[in-house]
Amino acid sequence: MKIAITGANGFVGSGLIRHFQSSGHQVIAIIRKNADAGLMPDCEIHRLDYSNQNDLLQALAGVDVLIHNAGMTKALSYTQMYNANVQLTRIILKTCEQASNLKQFIQISSQAASRPSKLGEAITEEAPSAPVTWYGKSKQRAERVVRESSPVPYTIIRPCSIYGPGDKDFLQLVKLAAKGMNLRLGTKVRQLNMIHVCELATLIELCFLNDKAFNQTFFASDGEVYTQDQIPRLMAKALNVKQIDITVHESLARLASLGGEIWGRITQRPVVLNREKIKEFMADSWLCSIEKARNLLGYNPQPNLEKSIKETIQWYKEASWL
Repeated sequence: MKIAITGANGFVGSGLIRHFQSSGHQVIAIIRKNADAGLMPDCEIHRLDYSNQNDLLQALAGVDVLIHNAGMTKALSYTQMYNANVQLTRIILKTCEQASNLKQFIQISSQAASRPSKLGEAITEEAPSAPVTWYGKSKQRAERVVRESSPVPYTIIRPCSIYGPGDKDFLQLVKLAAKGMNLRLGTKVRQLNMIHVCELATLIELCFLNDKAFNQTFFASDGEVYTQDQIPRLMAKALNVKQIDITVHESLARLASLGGEIWGRITQRPVVLNREKIKEFMADSWLCSIEKARNLLGYNPQPNLEKSIKETIQWYKEASWL
């Protein structure tokens, strides 16, 4: 099968490429002209301006499934986020109308397009969406565009927090753990789901030309429930370092997020910690149900978070990132 992936140069895109190639699929990487392709394995690459319909059509020639992964997770304004996640989706879908061989459009959305959950409560795909950040709102609107405009059967995937080799955000947490610090946001227990990029690729592959996945939305996680404390502790264990718990009061965290946002505006570079991101951190929990994917697709993840974190840290070391 011929698979095309937009935004294929990031850690998620490169992870998907490796997985699909190992399954025998032909993979086409579609990236922006100036994108860094350092993480990507050897494959056919199309560098283009997404607004150039002719170039995008050429990249989609003979493609069976298009995975739309390109977008923005951090921005200085909602307008930037909207253009990157909503308008770009519109542009690509418009081009797909002329891609005669295309049989399926897969949108990589986000759990953020849904809503936070209560402690111990997993949100289902049928629950009303109530995103709390620019990112979540833009992903929700992009989903609406797909449902209304896709010229071929679509599948929307909502991953929870994704981690794995090449993930620079996860690397920042590992670096804190390497210094023996476990930063805790307040005293509340907060729960979340996780998914390794390979587990995400497995779920996506189950959707390929599967009529049970057509015009459906699926949450993606490894099926386990973790606490915010659990992740850095497993990192410290993999790094063989002793860890000190440092509790950061929620008001101080909000102040730090404001400082991060101001710094981002001064430097004109989005930062990881800002007032938008802190809204996600402050939520009681981020839990989603994968029962729909289990029942319709036969998705059956076999997670081993400790092993996966250890392997990810080893990758950072071998890549001289850590």
